[in-house]
Amino acid sequence: MIVPMIKYGFLVYHRDFDSFLGRLQDMGMVDIEKHTKALSEEERSLMNEINRYSQTLKDLKIRASQLDQVPQGSPLDSDAVIVEFDNLIKEKEQVDNSLRKAQKDLNDVRPWGSFSIDLLNKINNSGLKIRFFVTNEKAFNESTLGDFTIEVINNEAGQIYFVWIQENSEATLPFDAVEVKAPTYSASGKEAEIASLKGHSHEIDNRLDELTYYIPQLEATKDELVNKLEINSVTLSADKQADEKVYVLQGWVPVPKNKEFVQFLEQESIIFVSEKAKREDNAPILLKNNKFARLFEPIGNLFTNPTYGELDLTPLFAPFFMMFFGFCLGDAGYGLVMLLGASLYKFKAKKEFRPILSLVQWLSLSTVIFGIITGTFFGIELVKVTIPFVAKFKSMFLDQNQLFALALIIGAIQIVFGMFVKAANQIRLWGWQYAISTFGWLLLIIGSAAFYGLSQLEEFNVEFMGLAHKITLGIAAIGILFFNSPGKNPFVNFGLGLWDSYNMVTGLFGDILSYIRLFALGLSSAILGNVFNSLAFGMAPDIPVVGAIVTIIILVAGHSINLFMAALGSLVHPMRLTFVEFYKNAGFVGGGKTYQPFHKKNKQTI
Repeated sequence: MIVPMIKYGFLVYHRDFDSFLGRLQDMGMVDIEKHTKALSEEERSLMNEINRYSQTLKDLKIRASQLDQVPQGSPLDSDAVIVEFDNLIKEKEQVDNSLRKAQKDLNDVRPWGSFSIDLLNKINNSGLKIRFFVTNEKAFNESTLGDFTIEVINNEAGQIYFVWIQENSEATLPFDAVEVKAPTYSASGKEAEIASLKGHSHEIDNRLDELTYYIPQLEATKDELVNKLEINSVTLSADKQADEKVYVLQGWVPVPKNKEFVQFLEQESIIFVSEKAKREDNAPILLKNNKFARLFEPIGNLFTNPTYGELDLTPLFAPFFMMFFGFCLGDAGYGLVMLLGASLYKFKAKKEFRPILSLVQWLSLSTVIFGIITGTFFGIELVKVTIPFVAKFKSMFLDQNQLFALALIIGAIQIVFGMFVKAANQIRLWGWQYAISTFGWLLLIIGSAAFYGLSQLEEFNVEFMGLAHKITLGIAAIGILFFNSPGKNPFVNFGLGLWDSYNMVTGLFGDILSYIRLFALGLSSAILGNVFNSLAFGMAPDIPVVGAIVTIIILVAGHSINLFMAALGSLVHPMRLTFVEFYKNAGFVGGGKTYQPFHKKNKQTI
């Protein structure tokens, strides 16, 4: 359900405004109504600082997660930590670039071995010319060298690396070779340079690891900046009156917290006015549901919040969503794996992550139930198994035709249920007369279904499309065609009713057919599981131990892939059915803003 809100207006003397905001932020109850405006220079500066701290914290936390123990550090200002971190990152980038270049240079000079650059320069200055060549070992022919002064330096990967001490500048080699530029450094020199760069990089890494000590301090400073930004934003949202002597603020407080908040205002001697929020006020949305429905709130939030005054559809779609997930996955074995995994991980998971694991447990339970109904266990069709215990339950398993019909029936039930919700929403938002058309459609659909069902039973003498049925259709038609837009001309209503009827009929059939996806996804996951079972036992060699290992590898890998893909589809498609088919037929409006109380970043709020 949506928690009711109280709308407040505060009148604060300008000298007391800052202290009032500080105490208001400490309470963390009021969602301040902020005005859309261009960012000030101060806000831009604060946001840049917050982003800077956020990025640094992100990088330091990654480093901290890879350390066995966080190093101890000496007192250091938070801004100094950020500056040092940025400088170290830039320095490390430069060192890494130099290291990559040195490694490339080493690869280029390594085939020439170690030599003295000074000696090479002296020889060249003496009148002799030393030239460096590379050739294919097949082309290199020592018998043709004659008086050529050639020294082979290296023979590597079919390539001959040699130098030619050339006395006659007009002489040419007697075989093809590629001359390369004379090295300006030796391999030993580059190796020493690389060792030095690696040492420097290691020192930088050690210092970066030491900076992880300051993570709590940086988080506290970031929270202070966020709080300062919030205060600045609220201050700029205040309406300044009486030559800026009086500041006027508007905000929202949840009804359960209102008594405590009024006491605070009376103690502070703040002038205020308050009233219950109305539908047209567009108050912020705070949801409060039971333990089961609360687990599905993150799913509903993926779409949008309801508007203030609407019904909260979370507890209404939650049982259907759980059922749809189980229908789509529909394998008792997969359900047991998910249930066991979520239950074990829940013991060591963080508190904020446990509701997600509880949701997984409920969805897993639904999967187990539908796996039992369909007779599927890790892709095995239990109806074909000859185990005596299983044979007792074979009559309970549903075949494909029954599953297909069940998917359509569930879809029709949810759509009709959604129409009841729509009628309730219309009465809640605008009045009972706006729901007459919706009740007309419900009377037509449910009445026709009831008359058809009774006509198929011999003990009831009911005729489909008989007099009673026609009277029912007539009453429904009056509501549909003449009460779809209360207050308008009857002829206009009739025209709009015809158009709505066309859209309703075509849309209704399409919506119901959309639920076939429940059957199709459940069938596909079962078929893929069966395929992996066949592959595992069909591809395994007849060698006793090796065959068992191959079978296990294929089963684990295959069913892991199938479980991941099937679970993903079982999550996405029920969302589609919820947000499109159900929300549409429930007349969901949506677009409400989330309740975000003005509070200190490091303080718990309701």
